[in-house]
Amino acid sequence: MAVDALLTAAERLFAERGADVSLRDIAIAGGQRNNSAVHYHFGDRRGLIDAIVRRRLTSVESCAARLLSATEERDTRTLTAILVRALVEATEQQGATHYFRFLEVMRGQVKIWPTEKGSAWSTITQALAEQLPNGTEYERASRISSMATTLFALLADYERSQEAVGVLESLGPTPGQIVEMVVALLQAPMQPR
Repeated sequence: MAVDALLTAAERLFAERGADVSLRDIAIAGGQRNNSAVHYHFGDRRGLIDAIVRRRLTSVESCAARLLSATEERDTRTLTAILVRALVEATEQQGATHYFRFLEVMRGQVKIWPTEKGSAWSTITQALAEQLPNGTEYERASRISSMATTLFALLADYERSQEAVGVLESLGPTPGQIVEMVVALLQAPMQPR
């Protein structure tokens, strides 16, 4: 219970305040009186951040694997839709309300998805890279990295829109719109560096 409360509080505070939020603030928001609670349970800031990602990643990977095995289609749109759907479904089933905003803030500091050969994520991103327009290996890797940046920024906007009312709510992209925007990014012609 204490660990879950700390993870939920940390996910929210990192999303709202950025990467430099104090561990003391996280402990307090997680209902802990002991300022050392984060160190006790996670070792340090890095351990806490990794635990937040792991907490969601298993179900996201499982959902992606299920969706991938349910279709033989491997075109850019289908694979992108699997990525988006797996992320949205798995995190919503877990009751996550700040995960995509957390990833948006922390993207440069965390390993967002598994790269182990054979994982659904690795399979999908490799297939997407192979379908990119002509380009060098570096350009393809750069495009996949840009896809991740764009994907998590759009998912963060989607997540924000779920809490917003009125105009702000209507400005958030839907999962279907996110798929189309990411597909457009992936299919855009490569430009020399």
